[in-house]
Amino acid sequence: MGTEAGFLLAQDPDRVRAPDVHFVSNAMLGPGGIPEEGYIPFIPTLAVEIVSPNDLDSKVMEKVDHYLEAGVPRVWVVRPKRETVTVYRTGGLARILRAGDTLTSDDAGFVTEGFALPVAEAVR
Repeated sequence: MGTEAGFLLAQDPDRVRAPDVHFVSNAMLGPGGIPEEGYIPFIPTLAVEIVSPNDLDSKVMEKVDHYLEAGVPRVWVVRPKRETVTVYRTGGLARILRAGDTLTSDDAGFVTEGFALPVAEAVR
């Protein structure tokens, strides 16, 4: 789990994205692990974008498209003002969770027994 690390999603031309929060499962780790310097040369398991009041929805969705095109299994778009988390999956599937709902490991793209994150906590 980390914040603000740049992932190299594509080359020629290079496309780098730095999600607000990310998680990389052991299955996604490159042979040398996460480099201490430079861009991370593989994709995260989960990319999280937190929408700020001045973010344009078109720009947020462009990032989501870039992550999914690169093969990122799950992308969360957290909208604190609306108290929602939209979970995007490869293949074009998406679902909106609201305060009162709970995010699970399936929503995060990894298998961890007992992982549960209430949306009300995620949007804080």
